[in-house]
Amino acid sequence: MEQLIRELNDPVNQAAPERINEIQRQIQRLQRDKSAWQGGLDLLQHGEAIIRFYGALTLTIKINADWDNDGIGTDEQMKFYLLESLLSHYIRLVTLPDSNFVLQKLCSTLVTFFAKPDSEWTYPIRHLFARLLGGQYTSEAALPVMRQLCEAATKCSDAQLKGVLMLVRTMAEDLGGHTSSAVAENRIARRLAVSCLDAWQLFEFSLHRVLGHEDRQDATLPIAPDSAELLQMVLQAMPFWTSTIKHECLQLDTDAIRETEVIAKECIRIAVRLLGSDSFLGHVLQLLVHLQQSSARILRDAVPNFPATVAESKRAKEMLYLLVQGDYSAEGILYVDLLESVMSQVDTTTSEYLHSGRYNEVVQTLRRLLRCEGVAVIEDPVCQIALEKVSEIVEGFADWEDGDTAATFIRDLAADACDACLSKVKIPQEQMSITTQDWDADDRAKFQDFRYDVHDFLQSAFAVLGNALIEGIVKTILSQVEDPDWSAFEAAIFSLTAFSDTMSSDPDTYDSLITTVLSSPPWHYILQSGTTVPDKARQTGIRFIADNVVYLRRHPDSMVLVLNFLFSSLHLQGSASAASKAIYSLCESHRTTLTEGLPQFMASLTTVGDLAEAESHRLYAAIAAIIQALPTEEAKIQPLAELLASIPSVSVVLNGEDQDQDERQRLCIDAMQTLASIGRGLRSPDDVPIDLESPNTQQSMFWHNGPGASVQRDVLNLYQAILLKMQPWADATFIEACCDFIKSGFTEQHPSPFKFPDSVGLNLVTHWLTLENPTIDTAMTCASSFLAAVESNNIQSCLRGILYPVITNQQTTLSSYHQAQQLPSSNFASASLDFLARLTTRWGAVWFFMQDAGEMLGVAFELALVLMAESDTLPRRSAAAFFATVVDCSGPGGPLEMETSQRISVIVRAFGPRTLSLVARLLGGDCARSEIESLTETLKKSVQRQPMLTKTVLREAVKQEAGVLTEKALKATSVEQRNRFVAQVEALRGARKTNDIVKEFWLACRGSGFGYIT
Repeated sequence: MEQLIRELNDPVNQAAPERINEIQRQIQRLQRDKSAWQGGLDLLQHGEAIIRFYGALTLTIKINADWDNDGIGTDEQMKFYLLESLLSHYIRLVTLPDSNFVLQKLCSTLVTFFAKPDSEWTYPIRHLFARLLGGQYTSEAALPVMRQLCEAATKCSDAQLKGVLMLVRTMAEDLGGHTSSAVAENRIARRLAVSCLDAWQLFEFSLHRVLGHEDRQDATLPIAPDSAELLQMVLQAMPFWTSTIKHECLQLDTDAIRETEVIAKECIRIAVRLLGSDSFLGHVLQLLVHLQQSSARILRDAVPNFPATVAESKRAKEMLYLLVQGDYSAEGILYVDLLESVMSQVDTTTSEYLHSGRYNEVVQTLRRLLRCEGVAVIEDPVCQIALEKVSEIVEGFADWEDGDTAATFIRDLAADACDACLSKVKIPQEQMSITTQDWDADDRAKFQDFRYDVHDFLQSAFAVLGNALIEGIVKTILSQVEDPDWSAFEAAIFSLTAFSDTMSSDPDTYDSLITTVLSSPPWHYILQSGTTVPDKARQTGIRFIADNVVYLRRHPDSMVLVLNFLFSSLHLQGSASAASKAIYSLCESHRTTLTEGLPQFMASLTTVGDLAEAESHRLYAAIAAIIQALPTEEAKIQPLAELLASIPSVSVVLNGEDQDQDERQRLCIDAMQTLASIGRGLRSPDDVPIDLESPNTQQSMFWHNGPGASVQRDVLNLYQAILLKMQPWADATFIEACCDFIKSGFTEQHPSPFKFPDSVGLNLVTHWLTLENPTIDTAMTCASSFLAAVESNNIQSCLRGILYPVITNQQTTLSSYHQAQQLPSSNFASASLDFLARLTTRWGAVWFFMQDAGEMLGVAFELALVLMAESDTLPRRSAAAFFATVVDCSGPGGPLEMETSQRISVIVRAFGPRTLSLVARLLGGDCARSEIESLTETLKKSVQRQPMLTKTVLREAVKQEAGVLTEKALKATSVEQRNRFVAQVEALRGARKTNDIVKEFWLACRGSGFGYIT
């Protein structure tokens, strides 16, 4: 192995990844060999540090992976030899001293040994300390108490003390919440609790040794490097060992528990005095953050008047000053993390925290952190944290009792924070225009997220400050008279959009304010001379318009000017998207008002040539919405025909002009997406009352057989013509556009231009239910939507029409699988099972009264069993969800009526033994962790709806002779464990705790070799 290790770390081989991988595989094979126990110990004696490191790594892997396989836990002689050898090597290497990375890895090996339940190493800290001090073998039974060891260690070397502190720190790092189950975590916690007092007595001894027995008043005095390293180890380990002080875990008497807490609090007090030390500031802050998060009570008891003690300290004031100046040091950010942790545990719904006086300085600090130099989240990493905490404080104020004397404090805080936020949401001038901006997508997204957080805060602050907040923002807008500061204007308009719903719901109060804004000099400049306005200011102005469409309905005199502005913005790169969205929003909501302007809207289509496809689609949808609002059906025919004829890509495709394949695909996709957009625009508004009892015969006659039928024929002809042109190259994008077109009329309650007869819709949908469809999930979703939209008297024929191609293709998939022993690359199988699961709950009463329903469901079950047996996670989840849904519908208490459930139950019972046996095998350690939840759902539904069947199958499946569980699972678990698992599942009858029981069983079946082994 030595030569392989050298080759692995040889710089010459780093450029050859295949060789590196091969070397790693060879090393891993050697590490798993039984001889690696002694081999790893031998490597610890090597003269090269990197070889010694791999010796420790090999032993860590062996203990994790092969402890049970090689019988170490039951071999007392081998276990004793291994521990003594590890301790002897560690003591020798500490004394050298060896490199830290070798000592750290060997410490991890010792901790891994300790973590084994049957290691029988009870007092690792005391044992190692005694060995380091004495140098001779000492049995655990003969160990002195830690106090005696500390008294004997007054003259020990820093290296010896470092050796035991490194173990204590490594126990914290390696055992702190990394266990694989709750049972293992509790077991480790109980074993650690035995050493808890030892750890704290060691910390106390180390602190006094480094800092002196008297309180160290001057934290700036220098500390020797070796002693400083000891102090850092103590500070790093203290949070974990504080969290182990849990009365329910400590198997100690009351006096011992009290002594542990007293020592811990004293150590924390000593550590806090080191805030004044530049060398230890970061370590102390990290300690306080961890203590606040995991052991807040002990921290409060240890540090009188915490957190005011820290927040009011000279060092805290210095860090705050630097943060406000834009100096974001690691220590400064840690201090902010501490404030966040403190305020996260404060109940802000009462004023007690302010009256106590302990949190006032913390709140004031957060308030000042909203005014730090730099752009929010891009340059200033703390303002978002400060905003979150201030928001929680302001929101909590809503639950205070009236007349509280601290209310003025909260109002001042809210007003000042709002003012700070108006500045923080400003976009830097160079980022206001597309041509000058240089932020990447991530930076833009982060800054935008912060701005929306400000939106949320402003809404919370409104509850405290009332209309004065909105009026203050409006004054900021009005202050931009000559040579506007577009960044400030944009920030104010953006902030004002936070109150769009509030202003729309109270026109008597706010319409005058909106009018004032729209009449302001900068707004007038945007509407009249917008081409010179920065892109971001224009975009936010467009959003303000879109958010106030209700205002425009009440003030139609502003509509023409606004629409002219929006249409002019369509042709500016930075505003086209926002403008097209606003135009669609206005037309969709004001369609009735805008019908008189339909000719002008139609004329605008002649200028769409320079628009991107998404913007063009919105414009077509907007005009379709206006056409939908025309007073009569007859009035819609001509404009609809003109609208369809005006689609540029349709004209080019159908006229047969020469294009290369890529261009033809692009045009066909655009044409289909435009048709789908028109269909979306033609939908009736959501706010129009639906008369469910009105006859639709007349409307049906009009669009299906009357004057409007020509429109439907033209639309379908266009669809078919585009489809014919694209058919050989139909990709996922095109098929999704086709499905959007097909679905566009489904939501209509009565026949309309794009709501076709059910027979036509059936043909359109089934065309895409093929094995070759690259986006079959979309087609299946379209089929579900179609069935939800058909007339009740047509549901049976349409359901059969959909089921036939689905089941036929499932049969084809099964045949291919049985011939080739592998599934096709298409995901039709999983998509079809997802579809059938939805169909079962919605249309089960129709499906299962068909004559051949049992045969169809049987095909689906066979396919689901194949998918579940395959190792691919997503198809397996689909199969599990299908089984869970069908089983849920098969018994009393399910979503379907009894007669339907009984019909389904016949199929479920026929396939139950195979299904449940496979589920048991997979949950017995043969599935991925991410699959446990979906498979457990199948098990839970089976227990609930088919209890006798489930009980019989599971009891048989866990027997060794049944051959259901894997050899590994049978070896890793006893018969009693497996039977207890079945009994627990039966007793819980599908309750939520079943998930926990299954996870424990899965882990047990995986064996001790599963998990982190390095």
